[in-house]
Amino acid sequence: MAILITGATGCLGGGITRQLLAAGVRVIGQGRDLRAGAEMVQQGAEFLPLDLCDPVPLEPVLAGTETVFHCAALSSAWGRARDFQALNVDATRRLLDAARDGGVKRFIFASSPSIYANGSDRLDLTEDAPLPAHFATHYARTKAESEALALSYDQPGAMRVVALRPRSIYGRGDRALMPRLLTAMRRGTLPLISGGAALIDVTHVSDAARAMVLAAAHAQKVGGRVFNITSGESWRFAQLADAAADLFGLTPRRRHLPYGVAMTIATGFEALHHLFRPDIEPVLTRQAVVSLGRSLTLDISAARADLGYRPQVTLSEGIRDYAA
Repeated sequence: MAILITGATGCLGGGITRQLLAAGVRVIGQGRDLRAGAEMVQQGAEFLPLDLCDPVPLEPVLAGTETVFHCAALSSAWGRARDFQALNVDATRRLLDAARDGGVKRFIFASSPSIYANGSDRLDLTEDAPLPAHFATHYARTKAESEALALSYDQPGAMRVVALRPRSIYGRGDRALMPRLLTAMRRGTLPLISGGAALIDVTHVSDAARAMVLAAAHAQKVGGRVFNITSGESWRFAQLADAAADLFGLTPRRRHLPYGVAMTIATGFEALHHLFRPDIEPVLTRQAVVSLGRSLTLDISAARADLGYRPQVTLSEGIRDYAA
C-alpha cells in the first residue's frame, strides 16, 4: 500500500519523504514544484504534480492509499484571505472527504503553533491552552480552522485523524526561518525586537518528520488528538542569531527595536502594502513582530508519553547540519 504526502516538495513533506523512502516504503508525493518533484523521483518516490486547489477529483489520487500525511499549506505572513482559505481550509476539506470515502485508515495533519500567538508571552503551553479570540494572521486563522476540521473527521474503526503542531521547523528545505535570518544578517543589520530576549522553540525537520511518522504508527490509539512538537529546548532569539552568525562567519550590526515601536512600523508597512503593493510582503510584518518579540514555548510531554517521541537533533547540531 502507498503513502501519500501532500506538500512533499516543502520542508516537512520532504523530510517525511526521505525517512519513509529510507524505510523502504512506497511514497507518492504531491506538490507544485516540478524541479523538487524530479529530485524526489530520483530518490525513489513517485511524484504527483497537482495543485490541491484545482477542481479535479481526488479519489483516483487516493486509490490504494492507507495513510495520508497532509503537509500542503499556504504558509506565509502575507497574502490574500481568499488564498489562505482556498488552500488551507477548502482544499483540506476536499482531501478529507476523498480520504474518508476512499477508505484511508490514517490521516496525519500538519497544523501550526502559530495559532497560540496572542501578542503576549506564552510559556510551556500544553495542547489544551486557550486559543486567541482573534488570530494575528490569515495563516493562523485558517490553520486553526483546518485543524478543527481535520479532527472532526476522526472516526474510530474507520479513518483516524491526528494533528501535530511542530514549532518553527528548520533544516534541509527550510524556506522561512533560517533563510530569512541569514538574509537579514547578510544585509549587515540584525533587528532585535525586544532586545532578542524572546524565548522560542525550534524543531529540526528530521525530528518533525519523525513525529509525523510516529503519529501514523499510533493513530489507532491517539486518533482525534493534537500534539505539540519541538526539539525539546528553548533559546533566546539573540542566542539563535548568534549561533547562526558564528557558523556562517557573519558579523551583523545589532539594531534594538522596542516591541511597541516594531509593531507600529510593521502596521504602517502593512497599510502601505495593502494600498500600493498588495502582492509583495512587507520587510516587516505584524506576525514577524509577534513571532520574534514575544516568547512562545511548548510542552511536548504528551508526544513523549503517547507517541514515544524523543527529539534527536539539538539546535547546535541542526544549525551545523544546515550550514553544511
